[in-house]
Amino acid sequence: MSGTRVKGTTIGWLPILFCLRPLLISICFASFAAAQSRTQAGPELIRQSVANELASDFVTQNCSYQYHRQVSGKWETRLMDNSRDLLVGKLIRIDNAPIPPDREEKEDRRLRDVLANSAEQAEQRKQQRRFEDRMRALVRAIPQAFEFTETQTEIGPEKHKWVHFAFRPAADFKPPGTDLEILRGLQGTMVVDATKSQILEFNAHLFRDVDFGWGMLVHLKKDGNLFFQRDPAEGNSSNIRELSLNVNGRIFLLRKLEIHWTFDHFACFREPVALASAVAMLTSPSISLLVPQ
Repeated sequence: MSGTRVKGTTIGWLPILFCLRPLLISICFASFAAAQSRTQAGPELIRQSVANELASDFVTQNCSYQYHRQVSGKWETRLMDNSRDLLVGKLIRIDNAPIPPDREEKEDRRLRDVLANSAEQAEQRKQQRRFEDRMRALVRAIPQAFEFTETQTEIGPEKHKWVHFAFRPAADFKPPGTDLEILRGLQGTMVVDATKSQILEFNAHLFRDVDFGWGMLVHLKKDGNLFFQRDPAEGNSSNIRELSLNVNGRIFLLRKLEIHWTFDHFACFREPVALASAVAMLTSPSISLLVPQ
């Protein structure tokens, strides 16, 4: 029998293991209990974080931010103000250069027309509510749509516990609507502030092609990505740092679909801003002083 020799005597491993059995059982039980705790705490933390997202003002309520999008190979930048009445925005740069005076006059005139047209305001509010409902549906589906694996924990600012997860599509997830089909093609990572039950980062990429309506309505090509990040140093619930979406594909089989959007430079107002004040801000001659570069 192999073993360890002490003063010429062979000691078998079996008696040693027998003596250590209570300790080994305790260690195994503790490891199992910790694993079970992580397994149970992970889904509950994700559910609570999603619930908190849905209970709060949606993303940019009562804030201003910059919206960048690529159109025909050029980057347009808009300054957006989400007033208490309506979300309004103004084109301020093209390829990072200020728009010419005549284009700015056209933008200002459009904003003043919206302010004077209650029917147009109602139509835009309807469209914005529809978009918000779709985004809320996507967020609400996160706990059911993905399988999460805890990968690490760390201590963030103010000794908050941050939990990192990797996620992939859940095998049993059946999207209740066409808009949620994209979730079946996403995988990535998510970071949650466990102390606040708040999603700090959501980084997903499209690892396969996804079809809406059997590919006749929308076809999304793989390698797209969705990124969302909060600034943990900011204490308010709207501490968004960046939100971006990049997707390529086709609509109705023929029309090319290209979405390259980035939202950043978020800043919240101290008090709710009325639509008239938001329009006055955007059409002010000194708007360039309000725009972060």
